[in-house]
Amino acid sequence: MTVPARPARAHPVRAAVLIDHPSQHIAPGLRLLTEQIEIRPRVYYWNPATRGVYDRGFGRHVSWNVDLHSGYDWWTPRAGASAVRRRTAAWRKLCRDRPEVVLAFGWASPIARVGITYATATRTPLLYYGDTNGHVQPATWRHRVRGLVLRQLFRRAAGAVSTGTFNRDFYVAHGLPPELVYPGVLPADVMQFHSAATLRRYPHDQEASTRALVIGFAGKFTPVKGVLDVVDAAALLPRDRSWELRLIGDGPLRPQLESAVAQRGLTERVRFLGFRNADELPALMSEIDIMVMPSRKEPRGLVAIEAMAAGAAVVVSSATGLWGPGDVVQHRRTGVVYPAGDVEALATHIRELLGDPSLRTRLAAAGQARSLSFGPGDFASTVSDALLTTIRGNGDGG
Repeated sequence: MTVPARPARAHPVRAAVLIDHPSQHIAPGLRLLTEQIEIRPRVYYWNPATRGVYDRGFGRHVSWNVDLHSGYDWWTPRAGASAVRRRTAAWRKLCRDRPEVVLAFGWASPIARVGITYATATRTPLLYYGDTNGHVQPATWRHRVRGLVLRQLFRRAAGAVSTGTFNRDFYVAHGLPPELVYPGVLPADVMQFHSAATLRRYPHDQEASTRALVIGFAGKFTPVKGVLDVVDAAALLPRDRSWELRLIGDGPLRPQLESAVAQRGLTERVRFLGFRNADELPALMSEIDIMVMPSRKEPRGLVAIEAMAAGAAVVVSSATGLWGPGDVVQHRRTGVVYPAGDVEALATHIRELLGDPSLRTRLAAAGQARSLSFGPGDFASTVSDALLTTIRGNGDGG
C-alpha cells in the first residue's frame, strides 16, 4: 500500500537555540541551519562576546578574527543589566517568540536554564546538545548528585543531539531512551583545513630522509591538556631521525614547558609558535605530519579533526571524546589511540609513525576522508533532522 506524502508545513519550525556565547566552530553551522527551508532558528546568547573574552586556559584575552555574528538571527539580553534582569528579559523574549522547539547547548549556563524552565513550563519540546561524556568522570559525590539531577532533566526532555560515541553513551546512561538520542556533529571548519592541505609544502610520500618530519600540538598550555606529556614523549624519540616538535598555543604552563625542553636537551628540536588566531591555523596545520592530542580530559577534541582535515596522522589519548565505534578516530584505521597519561605508549606510537611512511600516509589519507563528514553542513543537517523529527513526534501533522 502506498503511504501518502506528509503535507508541507504552513510555516517553518520556529526553533530557539540557547548558547552561552558565540563560537568560531558553531557560527558557520548556524548560518547553514538558517538556510534549511523547514527551520527558522533564532539563537539566544547570554554573552554575545562581541569584543572577545578572557580565556584562562590561554592566559589572555581572545578575540577570534572570524565572523561570529552575521548570517543568522540572534538575540542577547542587554549588556550591563543585572543577572536577574537579564534572565527576566530572556524569559519574556521566549514568551513573545513562542518557539515550537528548544535546543539547549548544555544545561549549566544561565541562558540554557532559562530555556529549560520555559520549555518545562510551556511543554515545548526540548532537546539537549553538547559534548559531555562519562568515560573520564571521577566517581565523587558531586558527580553522583549531578547524575541524579541530569536524570531528572533528561526524563522531561524530548531528546538530545549527540556529538560522538561517548556523548551518546552519556545521554543513554542518564536515562534518555536510545531512540531519542539523535546523531549529530560538533563541527570543525574542515573544508578550510582540507583546502590548506592541497598547498602542503611537502607531499606525504616524500622520503623522511629529505626533511624533518613535524610533530604537532595545538591548544592551551594547561595540565588537563597533557602538553607536558608531548615533551616527555619527545625526549624518548630517537635523536638520529630528522624530526621537530611544534607547540602552537600558550598558557600558564609555558615556563615549565620551556624549562622541560631545556632539561631534556630538546632546545634544537622544539619550536614554540605561540597563540595563533583562527585564520592562521589551517596553514600551520598543513605543515604537521603527526598531530598529538594528549589530553587528560577532553569532551571532544576539534583540533584533532582539523589536523586530520589538513592531512596529518593523529595520535589521541583515550581521554578524548572523538574515538569509539563509529566515531571519527578508529584505532589504526583513521588514527591512533593510546592510554591517557602513558608517556611511553605515546612515544612508541610516534616512533612507529616516524619510521613507517606507509602507515603514516595510510592513516593520514583515511583520517582526512573521515574528517570531511564533521563540518558545518553536517551540523546543520543533523540538527535540522533532530528538530523536525521531534516536532513530528509531538503530534505535528504538518
